[in-house]
Amino acid sequence: MSYRRKFLKNDPGLLSKTTKAISMFISNPAHPGLKLEKLRGTKIWTIRIDKGNRIFLTWIDKSTALFIDIGQHDKYRKY
Repeated sequence: MSYRRKFLKNDPGLLSKTTKAISMFISNPAHPGLKLEKLRGTKIWTIRIDKGNRIFLTWIDKSTALFIDIGQHDKYRKY
């Protein structure tokens, strides 16, 4: 089982929050509730799932994003 599946499986409420964040992102990537931010010195961006968890992404072009990772906020250090 992949890390991402374990991440979501271990907390059923997290799946709901993640689904909501992705839906918001699809509707409006600039939605203030997502707290979209660019990691300094990288091409990686994050959106907020909840206070401690993020989805990591990169932009392919102005209208296409590639989700590359999901995890705790501190995972940004990996990038």
